[in-house]
Amino acid sequence: MIMYMPLIIQGVGITCASWILAGSIGLLIGVILGIASCHYLDLRIVRICVRIYTFITKGIPAYVQILIAYFFIPSLLHISIPGFFAASCALALCSSGYVTEIVRAGINAIPRGQWEACFVLGYPLRATIQHIIAPQTIRIILPALMGECEQLLKSTSLLATIGVTELTRAGMNIISRELDPFPIYTTIACIYLLFSGLLTLITIYAEKRMRARYHV
Repeated sequence: MIMYMPLIIQGVGITCASWILAGSIGLLIGVILGIASCHYLDLRIVRICVRIYTFITKGIPAYVQILIAYFFIPSLLHISIPGFFAASCALALCSSGYVTEIVRAGINAIPRGQWEACFVLGYPLRATIQHIIAPQTIRIILPALMGECEQLLKSTSLLATIGVTELTRAGMNIISRELDPFPIYTTIACIYLLFSGLLTLITIYAEKRMRARYHV
């Protein structure tokens, strides 16, 4: 394991890079679509389009989306897309569907009276969402959002299927040389557990801060 540790560290780096890239894109798309499709804005056409989008992104397995992004789209457009970016973007779209539903449900959980009070007091829509709705929504959706973040981390192992040398693929390469899977897979499992544990601690800390700030 000491001899192959540089390869493991490289795999961890690629895993983290894909996770951050996919998570950032997925969160951005999910927040925008979640806000646009909430009931209080009453954008019926937008809501229908978002429903179709989430149905597609959630209904197609992440593995299939990666294959489409890596094989089908480049051949259709006659371009070359690196496996890392193709797979990360596919994971981002897959995650954005779930984030959209989480954000939309969180906003819809805010009582309608708060929206109406802001409108009566003359608050613009942007200020209403930013200062009144968003803080309450974050407190509601935080556990589900962190759960999706953890699921996305584990989904990065799918990059191994198209040859990207992330953590799982690095372990597979080592096993093909040493023919001793137990210590390699044990190490990989421990690394994923470490990341999962860190996310759990971050979630607990954030929830405590939210409770202290809003006295709940």
